[in-house]
Amino acid sequence: MIYLLLAIFFILWGLFIYSIIKKDRLKGFYYKGFTSFSFVLVFAYGVYEYIILDNGVQPLLLELKYSRLFIFIGIGLVSGVIGDLFLELQYFYKERKFYQITKGMIIFLIGHIFYILAMSFFVGFNYISLIIGAIMTGVVFFGSKMMKIDFKELKWMTYIYSFVIFTMVGLAITQAFELSFSLYSVSFLIGGILFGISDLVLAPIYFKEQKNNLFTIINLSTYYSAQLLIALSIIFL
Repeated sequence: MIYLLLAIFFILWGLFIYSIIKKDRLKGFYYKGFTSFSFVLVFAYGVYEYIILDNGVQPLLLELKYSRLFIFIGIGLVSGVIGDLFLELQYFYKERKFYQITKGMIIFLIGHIFYILAMSFFVGFNYISLIIGAIMTGVVFFGSKMMKIDFKELKWMTYIYSFVIFTMVGLAITQAFELSFSLYSVSFLIGGILFGISDLVLAPIYFKEQKNNLFTIINLSTYYSAQLLIALSIIFL
């Protein structure tokens, strides 16, 4: 079953990227929604496999830390679906571009907070992640100055978002050490890193009007790989 779900994901993902490259935004909007929904299905099957197929336990009798992990990762993934669609609306209402980007960033920020909560309840919160978040926010600040990227009215929102997402990445790193680089933790870690890379690539696309298809392909490849790996991490528990 998981292979069928993965096949559906990759087909939809390819159709979405093709639509965007061909500048067919309306078709791309629908494929984006379907692709995002498909990584939620991968996650849902992973939870089903862990609870029913592998362990045969009643969901209500599941150990609390696993219940929290599943619920919070699920909310994070669903936030990604909603945030994705919010961001895509900017191409249909260009006069309200920054309004749509703000709403999308808020939803994604909420999703990252739930990823942080998932890992915190599962292995504990490590304050080193805050240091990593702060360092990477500094990298975003100075990097944007060097690249002459103007975040305009989204400047503070961008820095807050950067701190949260890279704190999530930092926690994924400490989680991997805590779990001795288990398959679950490595999958989540690579997903977190790719998420950070996708957002770094997104900055010139949104704020420098970078039209190069290469940037778009890198962004979409890293972002969807990130969400898929986070969704798949449950399979490896």
